[in-house]
Amino acid sequence: MKVEKKIENELITKISEILNDFEDFEQPFVNNNCEIIIRKKFTKTKKNNSLILSNIFKQIIKNDVKKNRV
Repeated sequence: MKVEKKIENELITKISEILNDFEDFEQPFVNNNCEIIIRKKFTKTKKNNSLILSNIFKQIIKNDVKKNRV
């Protein structure tokens, strides 16, 4: 039992060393079924600021057109 735990820990440390080269994965761990789990990190996508700018320009143009009609 103790030997298995040692081997398991060695394997996890080796996997961790390899995963340090990649930014997309979390640290490995062992679940209750003795499976090694490596999860991919959840990354938030950055909002596109061009949409905000385009909306601002649309509003400016919309307001200018109304003023020119009067």
